[in-house]
Amino acid sequence: MALIIEDGTGISNADSYQYLADARVTATNYGITLPADDIEAEVSLRQGYLNLLNQEKTLQGRRTHTTQNNVYPRDGVYNNCAEVDSESIPNEIKMAQLYAAEAISSGYSQNSVDTGQDLKSFNVDGVYSETYQDNASTKTNATIQGVYNSLYPLTKAGFASSPCGGGSSNQLTRDNYRSWWI
Repeated sequence: MALIIEDGTGISNADSYQYLADARVTATNYGITLPADDIEAEVSLRQGYLNLLNQEKTLQGRRTHTTQNNVYPRDGVYNNCAEVDSESIPNEIKMAQLYAAEAISSGYSQNSVDTGQDLKSFNVDGVYSETYQDNASTKTNATIQGVYNSLYPLTKAGFASSPCGGGSSNQLTRDNYRSWWI
C-alpha cells in the first residue's frame, strides 16, 4: 500500500512525511540505510513516522490542524531564529523520520517489554526525561541519536539555546538578529 504523505495540510490518515523515492535519495546522500525491499522500506518509514510522536512533548509550538495525526505541521516554531511556516514540513522532521526508520529496521525496539521491575525516572523542568529499570544504567527506551540531533533546532531546548531564545553570549534579540541578516 502506497505511503500517505502529510504535506502540511493536516492529512488525517497520513503515515509518512516523504515518499519512498525521495526518502531513498536522501538516505543514500546521508549514509542512512533503508531496507532494499520497497514494502519493508515503506513499513520502516511508517514506523519512523509513528516514532516521532514520542518527541512531541519536547517540540516548540502546537499542532496546526485538529485532523493531523502526527507532530507536524505546527505553528509557533522557530528554527535557528527563523519562523517556520505553519503549513510546512521542515527537512529536520523528514531526516528524523529517516533516522528512526533506519534504527527500527536495524532492530531498535519501540515496544520494549517491562520485565516487572519497578521503573524509575527523572525529569528536568519538562525539557528532558529518562526512564530506567532498577539498578540499570541505560534507559528502557533508548534515544535514537539521529532523531534527537535532527529535531533539536525545533525543540524547546533548541530554541532556548539559540540567540533568539537567549542562549547566545551576546544576547541578541529576535529583531536584532533579523536586522543583522537582512
